[in-house]
Amino acid sequence: MTKYLFILSFLILSSTTYAQNYKFGKVSKSEVAQKQHDKDPDANAAILYKYQRTYYDYKQNTGFFVVTEYHERIKIYNKDGFDWATHHISAYKGGYEENVSGIRGVSYNLENGKVEETKLDRKDIYENEASKYRELTTFTMPAVKEGTVIEYEYKKISDRITTSMDRINLQYTIPIDKLNISVTIPEYLNFGVYNNPKAAFYAKINQGTKPFKRSFSNNQRNSSYGGKVVSHSTSNSVLDYMQNTYEIDQEDIPALKTESHVDYMENYAAFLDWELKFTKFPNSPIDNYSQTWEGVSKSIYNDSGFNTELRNQRFFDDDIDALLGTLTNQEQKMNKIFNFVKQKMTWNDYVGYIAENGLRDAYEEGIGNTGDINLLLVSMLKYANIDANPVLVSTVSNGTPLFPTKNGFNYLIAAAKIGDKVILMDASDPLAIPGELPKRARNWQGRLIREDGTSEWVNLQPLYFSENKTRLNVQLAEDGISGKYFNNLDALYARNFRLNHGNLSDATANLESASSNYSISEVKIENFEQLGEGIHNTYVFNTQSGQDVIGDKIYVKPMLFDVTSENPFKAETRTLPIYFDFPMKKHHQVNMLIPEGYEVESLPQSAMVHLKDAAGEFKYLVKHSNNVIRIDSEVNLAQTIFAATDYEYIQKFYDNIIKKQNESIVLKKISADGLEERADSGR
Repeated sequence: MTKYLFILSFLILSSTTYAQNYKFGKVSKSEVAQKQHDKDPDANAAILYKYQRTYYDYKQNTGFFVVTEYHERIKIYNKDGFDWATHHISAYKGGYEENVSGIRGVSYNLENGKVEETKLDRKDIYENEASKYRELTTFTMPAVKEGTVIEYEYKKISDRITTSMDRINLQYTIPIDKLNISVTIPEYLNFGVYNNPKAAFYAKINQGTKPFKRSFSNNQRNSSYGGKVVSHSTSNSVLDYMQNTYEIDQEDIPALKTESHVDYMENYAAFLDWELKFTKFPNSPIDNYSQTWEGVSKSIYNDSGFNTELRNQRFFDDDIDALLGTLTNQEQKMNKIFNFVKQKMTWNDYVGYIAENGLRDAYEEGIGNTGDINLLLVSMLKYANIDANPVLVSTVSNGTPLFPTKNGFNYLIAAAKIGDKVILMDASDPLAIPGELPKRARNWQGRLIREDGTSEWVNLQPLYFSENKTRLNVQLAEDGISGKYFNNLDALYARNFRLNHGNLSDATANLESASSNYSISEVKIENFEQLGEGIHNTYVFNTQSGQDVIGDKIYVKPMLFDVTSENPFKAETRTLPIYFDFPMKKHHQVNMLIPEGYEVESLPQSAMVHLKDAAGEFKYLVKHSNNVIRIDSEVNLAQTIFAATDYEYIQKFYDNIIKKQNESIVLKKISADGLEERADSGR
């Protein structure tokens, strides 16, 4: 019996010894020594422990307030994981206040077989104003290198009940070993909880109840006539209610794996959103907080100052009168006003839908956030008798809202209706033209709101094609390839070219040094600075590569430039939707002159591939006449978003493109006596 008791005691002691300790400061040597993640060896970092506890407390004089406690322990495996050593905390200010306190952090490294600790210094914690309504607290953990374990904790307190709580993130692009989430809400507050419907992973939520009880003492001073204190009295009161609890205690949460052609990875991570539906306090009626999108839109229009700001036009009326003169054409007036606002105003890099500085001050200072600039644009368009309205948008980094809430939006653009067309505009972007939005604003759909309280959804994705047309005139020779390159870009292709190259001189220099395998000269770029116009690029090129001369044959891949050499969809399976930025047409034409003394031995075959429902097509046409070979390759995509279930046929579509574009032309030297029969391949 004693033997069995000893064995049982040993097992209990062993399990206690090797159980993971998640208390702050109890980082183990084995955690610091770990070289790679057990279940995800490719992970650059891993969250060893994530703890978040949100609960409501009560102050006698001010009522309920919200407290959230955070504790995270992160392992950094390599240099690509160093970004996880920097943490940002966003806190609201204005209307109600959120305060961040109790920040402490420690970095743990293995030095000479011992765990060394380096504490986060207070001076390395920075507070910056992200916007008029948001303050950002940022810190980077010290002494971080490959193998470091970092740990930090802090507390955020909101001084009142709000209609939503902070989103709780349950998944990241690195794995989570242990997740412990606790949310406790008084029975008087009825919240809806929403999982991200785009996520493949769902955490199990355990719901329950538990009591809350607190006693308060009230001291009262009783005074006689003249203010003389004659007595004191004390009364006691008890706050006693039930709380609804939500618990998540889960291990081994997989990383959100990066896949090509995704709009924004975090949109597909697991998270919980919270909406206050109604309150029911003792001896009080129910107060409903759930809203419709129409109600949210109307509330924003009235409460965010749109009504007042859009009517105050006296500070710019003389400028707009002088700008427009006798113009009557609506589209011309819109273009003039749009360009005027772009030139007059500078974006301060803050996003928002509220005119934080007020339109008059923003106009006089020439700077503002997206709300200032685009609400000013709407106001000026209205002044010019153009049917214009603000459009509320959520940027890709803000996600897509799961329920009607003001927090679902964080951006503003303008819409003008001319005839039967609705033209979307963002004057905060110096490269934009009417009808083209920057990528940050092209997130699914926006809410157009009108002064009369009506509103509607508008599609933010471009429905028009953007074209990229390339033509190569190529001369082959045994000692190399030479030729001339012609390229025309329009719409969003042209916009991206301007965005990527900055200015005309940089664009020219970038083209000249684009490839180490090609010598490029006589570069000419037209219309770079004419926004809205197509860009035309030409240059002369020479190269010793691009073909192989083997014996009496020349093997050449005719596409040369802009060829798709690798399928972007290499994974066997796909969990995320496939996203393309815009509808596009990409046409590549090659006119190749066969060198004297050679003839065609073989040519690629023409081919055509269609995606279902006219979503896209690939055409590859080969023609051979006399001593000229012409290749026309065209990829058209009319649809921009495909479901993960479409992955296999998108993958095969690109397999066909790559196969055809990488096939070689084979030229054979004509025999010296000229008696060899000509190959008729491709005729």
